[in-house]
Amino acid sequence: MSTQHLSHPRTVRALWVLVAVLFSALVALVAGILTGATGRSFPEAVLHAGGAFGVALPLCLSVLSALGAL
Repeated sequence: MSTQHLSHPRTVRALWVLVAVLFSALVALVAGILTGATGRSFPEAVLHAGGAFGVALPLCLSVLSALGAL
């Protein structure tokens, strides 16, 4: 009986993308909290958090692509 592990490339890729999205959301959360801690308004903190997410996600995806995970 063979106990060879079968790889599912689509599932693995989807999980790596999910990890990248969650990490980017964490970066956005920290950016929003730090912006709010400086005394700026809530809408400004949300804009900074959105910008941080918008920068972090493509960066994460490009690193994963360069490593061959995607």
